[in-house]
Amino acid sequence: MTQTNQTVVSLPIDRVVVLEDRAQVERRGALQLPAGVAHLKLEGLAPAAVERSLKVEVTGGKVLEARVHRQWRARPDGGLREDASQLRQTLTALGLQTAAIVDEQSRLTARRERMLEARADLLREINEATGFGRVDGESWGQQLEALSVEEARADHALREVQVKATAFQRQLQDAQRALAVGESPEPHFACWLELVIDSPGGALPARVSYLVPCAVWRPAYRAVLGADAVKLECEAVVWQHTGEPWHDVQLAFSTARPTLGTRPPSLTEDRLTLRPKLEQEKRVVSVSMREELIQTAGEGGSAPQSSEMPGLDDGGQAQLLEAPARASVPSDGQPHRVALSAFEARAAVELVCSPELTPLVSLVAKFPNQGVHPLLSGPVDLLRSSGFVGRGQLKFAGLNETVALSFGSEDGMRVLRQSQEQTDEARLTGRRTTRTEVTLFVSNASPLAARLVLEERVPVSEVKEVEVRVLEAECHPAPTQVSNEGVAHIALDCAANSTAKVQFVWELAASARVAGV
Repeated sequence: MTQTNQTVVSLPIDRVVVLEDRAQVERRGALQLPAGVAHLKLEGLAPAAVERSLKVEVTGGKVLEARVHRQWRARPDGGLREDASQLRQTLTALGLQTAAIVDEQSRLTARRERMLEARADLLREINEATGFGRVDGESWGQQLEALSVEEARADHALREVQVKATAFQRQLQDAQRALAVGESPEPHFACWLELVIDSPGGALPARVSYLVPCAVWRPAYRAVLGADAVKLECEAVVWQHTGEPWHDVQLAFSTARPTLGTRPPSLTEDRLTLRPKLEQEKRVVSVSMREELIQTAGEGGSAPQSSEMPGLDDGGQAQLLEAPARASVPSDGQPHRVALSAFEARAAVELVCSPELTPLVSLVAKFPNQGVHPLLSGPVDLLRSSGFVGRGQLKFAGLNETVALSFGSEDGMRVLRQSQEQTDEARLTGRRTTRTEVTLFVSNASPLAARLVLEERVPVSEVKEVEVRVLEAECHPAPTQVSNEGVAHIALDCAANSTAKVQFVWELAASARVAGV
C-alpha cells in the first residue's frame, strides 16, 4: 500500500479489557470519509500490537484492507529531530547546562578537598619542624595566608555554582512537568494502521480492536472493621507498558485466559487388574497418618489452583469486572489502582486462637459477600479504629458466601499449650488405645471480659478398624462443635485480668489388625 494521498485520522481509545497477562484495546469514533475509496492512516498504535487479533469495523462502509506498519525512528546525533518543538529544545538545553554545572560543582568540590589536605600537610610539617627546633614563622605564615585566600575563593565559587545548580534544576523540573502535561513522549519505535475503506461518504462510526502484551492486573482489597460491620473496598491494580497511554477510558478486568486454548486433554489407558489378597494382607490393615489441606472457597481455604494458570484465582469460572468510572493508566510500568466496588456488611466478630500453631489470639470477623461480584483471591489491607493493623490474604468467595478475615492479634491475651499421650493395649484382643490430653492455659491481662474460641485438631478416620472420639465428659469445658474435618471449637468466657485452664481429651482406638498407628 503506498503512502500517497493518505488521510491521518484519529480514533481515541474508548475501552480496554485487561486480561491476566495482556489487554484488548478498543478504539471507537467517527471517521469523516469521502465518497468512494479512502486511504486512511491511524497513528499511535502500540508497537507490540498483535496483528492476527486486529479487527476493524466501519458501520455503513466496507473495509477493503487493514495493515499494521512499524518503523524504527532513529534519533539524530543531537538527540532531537529537526521538527522538535521549542519546549523539547528548551528541555534538552537545560539538561546539557545542568550536566555542565554538576561537572563544575564536582571539580570545585575536589579542589576544595585538595586544599584541605594541603593545609593538613602544612600543619603536620610545622609540628614536626618545631619539634626539631627548626622555626620559619614568616614562611609558614605566608603559606597559611595563601591557603586561606584560595580556600575562600573556592568556597565562594562553590556557593555560586550550587546556587546555579539549584536554579537550573528547578527550571529543568518545571520544563519536564510542562512537557509531561503538554506533549506525549517521543516514541523511538512508531506503529500505525493503514486502512482502505469504500463508503458512500460522511461521518461513519468505526471500531478498531486488537490485543497487546505488557499489561497485567491483580485484585486488591481494603477492609475496615467497625463496631459490628466490615466495609470492604475492591480495587484492581494495573500495570501496563504497551507504549500507548490509556487516557480516560472505560476499563474492564477479566480472568479469562485465551492463550490456554480449548483442546480437550488427551486420554491415556488406565488398566485395572484383579488379584487375590495375600494372607498377610488379610490379616493386617495398613494405615498411615497424613496432613490434608481443606479445600474450600471463602472462609478457611481457597479453591485449588492449576499449575498451568498461576496468578488469578477465580474459582474455575471466568469473571468480567467492570470499573464504575472511566480512568487513566499511563504506559509507565508502574502500579495504578482502579476502584471496582465497595460494600458494607454486618459482621460477627470473635476472638479465635489455634494454640497448636500460635499462642496469639486473633480478632476474626465473619461477614457475607454482599457485593455485586464474587471476591477473587488477593491481598487485603486490614484497618481497625486504631489504624492499619497489617495485610492478609482474602480467599475466593462467591456471592453471599461467608468471608473470614483476621484483624490482627489481641495483645492482652495469650494461650499456652501442653499435650501428652498415653497408649494402652488390651491383652486379650490386642486393641490399642492412644489417649491424648491437651491442656490449655489462657491468660487475659486486659481490663475487659471477652469470649474466646479455641480450635484444636483431632484425626479423622477413613477406615472402620480405626475409631477416633472426643471424650466430652473429660473435657472442661466441653467443645461446642467438632466439624467433619476434625476441628473442635471450644468456647471460653474469660473475665478481666484472669487466667483459665482448659482440658481437651480425645482417644484413638485401633484393632489388632491395624498397622501403622
